[in-house]
Amino acid sequence: MMTHQVVKVRTTTKYLLPILIIWLAFALRLYRLEAQSIWWDEGHSIFVANHPLTEIATLPAMDVHPPLYFALLHGWMALVGNTEFALRYLSVLFSLLTVVLLWQFARKIRPRSPLVANLTTFLAAISPLYIAYAQEVRSYALLTCLALASSFLQWRLLTHPLLKAYETFSVLKTPLFWGYILVTTASLYTHYFTIFVLLFQNLVWLMWLTLKVSKTLRVSEHQQEGVLWLTSQLSIVMLFLPQLSIATRQVTDYANPNLLPPSLNHFLLHSWQAYTVGLNLDLMMAQWSSQVLGLIFALAAGIFLLHHRWAALYCLGWLFIPLIAYFLILQSRPSFEPRYLMLITPAIFLILGNGLGGILLDNGNLPADKVGRALVCPHTDRLKPILQLWSDLSGLDWLKVGAAFLISLILLVSLNQYYTNQNYFKDNSAGVAQWLAQETTPNDLVFVDVPHPFHYYVDRYNIPAPTRYLFVDVHTAAETLSNEANGKQRMFWLTWYGSDTDPRGVIEFLARKHGEPLGQQEFRGYRGQWFSLPDGPFSLPNQLVPQETQFGEVLQLIGADMGKNRAMLTQLAAHGAVWATLHYQLLQPTPVNYRASLRLRGEDGHIISQLDKDLLNDRHFRTSAWPIADSALNQAINVYLLSIPAETTPGLYQLELVIYNAEPPYPSEGVSGSTTNDGSAAIIGIVTLD
Repeated sequence: MMTHQVVKVRTTTKYLLPILIIWLAFALRLYRLEAQSIWWDEGHSIFVANHPLTEIATLPAMDVHPPLYFALLHGWMALVGNTEFALRYLSVLFSLLTVVLLWQFARKIRPRSPLVANLTTFLAAISPLYIAYAQEVRSYALLTCLALASSFLQWRLLTHPLLKAYETFSVLKTPLFWGYILVTTASLYTHYFTIFVLLFQNLVWLMWLTLKVSKTLRVSEHQQEGVLWLTSQLSIVMLFLPQLSIATRQVTDYANPNLLPPSLNHFLLHSWQAYTVGLNLDLMMAQWSSQVLGLIFALAAGIFLLHHRWAALYCLGWLFIPLIAYFLILQSRPSFEPRYLMLITPAIFLILGNGLGGILLDNGNLPADKVGRALVCPHTDRLKPILQLWSDLSGLDWLKVGAAFLISLILLVSLNQYYTNQNYFKDNSAGVAQWLAQETTPNDLVFVDVPHPFHYYVDRYNIPAPTRYLFVDVHTAAETLSNEANGKQRMFWLTWYGSDTDPRGVIEFLARKHGEPLGQQEFRGYRGQWFSLPDGPFSLPNQLVPQETQFGEVLQLIGADMGKNRAMLTQLAAHGAVWATLHYQLLQPTPVNYRASLRLRGEDGHIISQLDKDLLNDRHFRTSAWPIADSALNQAINVYLLSIPAETTPGLYQLELVIYNAEPPYPSEGVSGSTTNDGSAAIIGIVTLD
């Protein structure tokens, strides 16, 4: 009886700390869960999930997203409602399950060291990255959980006792095998970047088979292991077949020529910061904390390799193989976001936990020759001093304790910044909606340049003015505004800092050209402007004054308009602004993205106003992506509004145009026609200021 009670007490004590850590993780994920507004990405998730289940997979709004998360969110909203807290709670659950799975994975790697599992779990529990995406209505918490489960189950399969006993076919019948297939397929249905983890896992399968064959030198004896590999991967492909045609179309159609590939340095540093301290830190703090964590990670990885080679190599491959593959893909299809590869981050915590958590278990130096053999190093003698030094470091408990304490402190400080640093909070969509509810009337008109998340907030805050998303087409924008604004007194124009709906500024151009600006209000992530509406219609010039101004051998200005005297291109400035409509044509393909600099210069030679903007066609592509053969997309209209400083003296001013390379070192293109003391420039017209 006494022995039974002692065992029960020890078991309870063994699980007490992990349970407390998991409760800590739960509390941190719930803290301020609904404090910040739903932002664009979350609004998109809600919009998609509100559709019938049968339509979700084929919605145009899916872009490059598989349907699983949105289908789960659809059912979740039906059960719990659609408040900010309820919607984000689904991600909380998946993030918490990730923490639990990490504890299980670490226990399987080092079953004799509970400290390894507890440290791994604690670091994941306080991870700013994990908590940030546990508090978003997005798929990344689910994706990380499924990718971790997939790799965990693969690791369990490869270390299964039945495989060591050469009973491979028996493994096919185990829940582990079919669980691996199901969760990996589910991960593919959550995010297509699961393909990078599958690449890593298949390399592991291949290496595993190669090592088995190398031990016996007989391929025929390991056919069963090959069947295990092929069966698992073919089963995943078969289960994914219903989505395959949609996925192929989504992935091949998705491209943004305006994006540039990241440099290797930026790619690695930005990813490392995101995966460790998060992206809610000011630059200097982020730099030094990321560097410190990088050194600690290198120490932990080295110790992990010395004491558990195969598990360490597995985790390092899980981390670096997808990173390398992603970087290579980015060179041809740029779209860099660290969150897309969140599915590799569990490897970071496993490496840190196993490297720093083996205190009192791994202490005591390893002989250098043993260390060399453990790392399969053919040049043990040459590396003996380095390996001995690393072995000595791995035996210093105080060093590992200090490193574990320091990384925990850095993560906690970063987490505090996530909760308190308003510079990195989500966009204040709710604040915008509340402001509109107070400031607008039914006689006003509200346009927003993003479809989400205002569809979520409009009804909740009872905004009295008609509020809708405006897709801006330069050729129809004036007609759209004229039809919508008929009978209204004011127009509110809300722009999101991340939007590309109206990068040429057509709506503000029309509003200031025909109406009068009444005010502007800044919000976190948004700008609100409102204008008086004209009695007559809005208009853009239907026919521009022909021009033959050529910039180098690449670009030509073929039309322009400033109003008033069209022959002389003169303008009497109104509402404190000068406006111009310019029509460009590319003469030959170019790898250069050009910008236009429109300048208002006085008789004394000084520039009183200047506006620099990218040259964009109707698809919002920059010049390097303009298709020469497509006349519609190779003849782009751009509009410009130059604000006039209040203290500007009356007189005649010259409007000039300079074209230059948008990338360093910013050389200007030569221009036929007049020149100024600032270099080559085209004289567009004359502006009279009263």
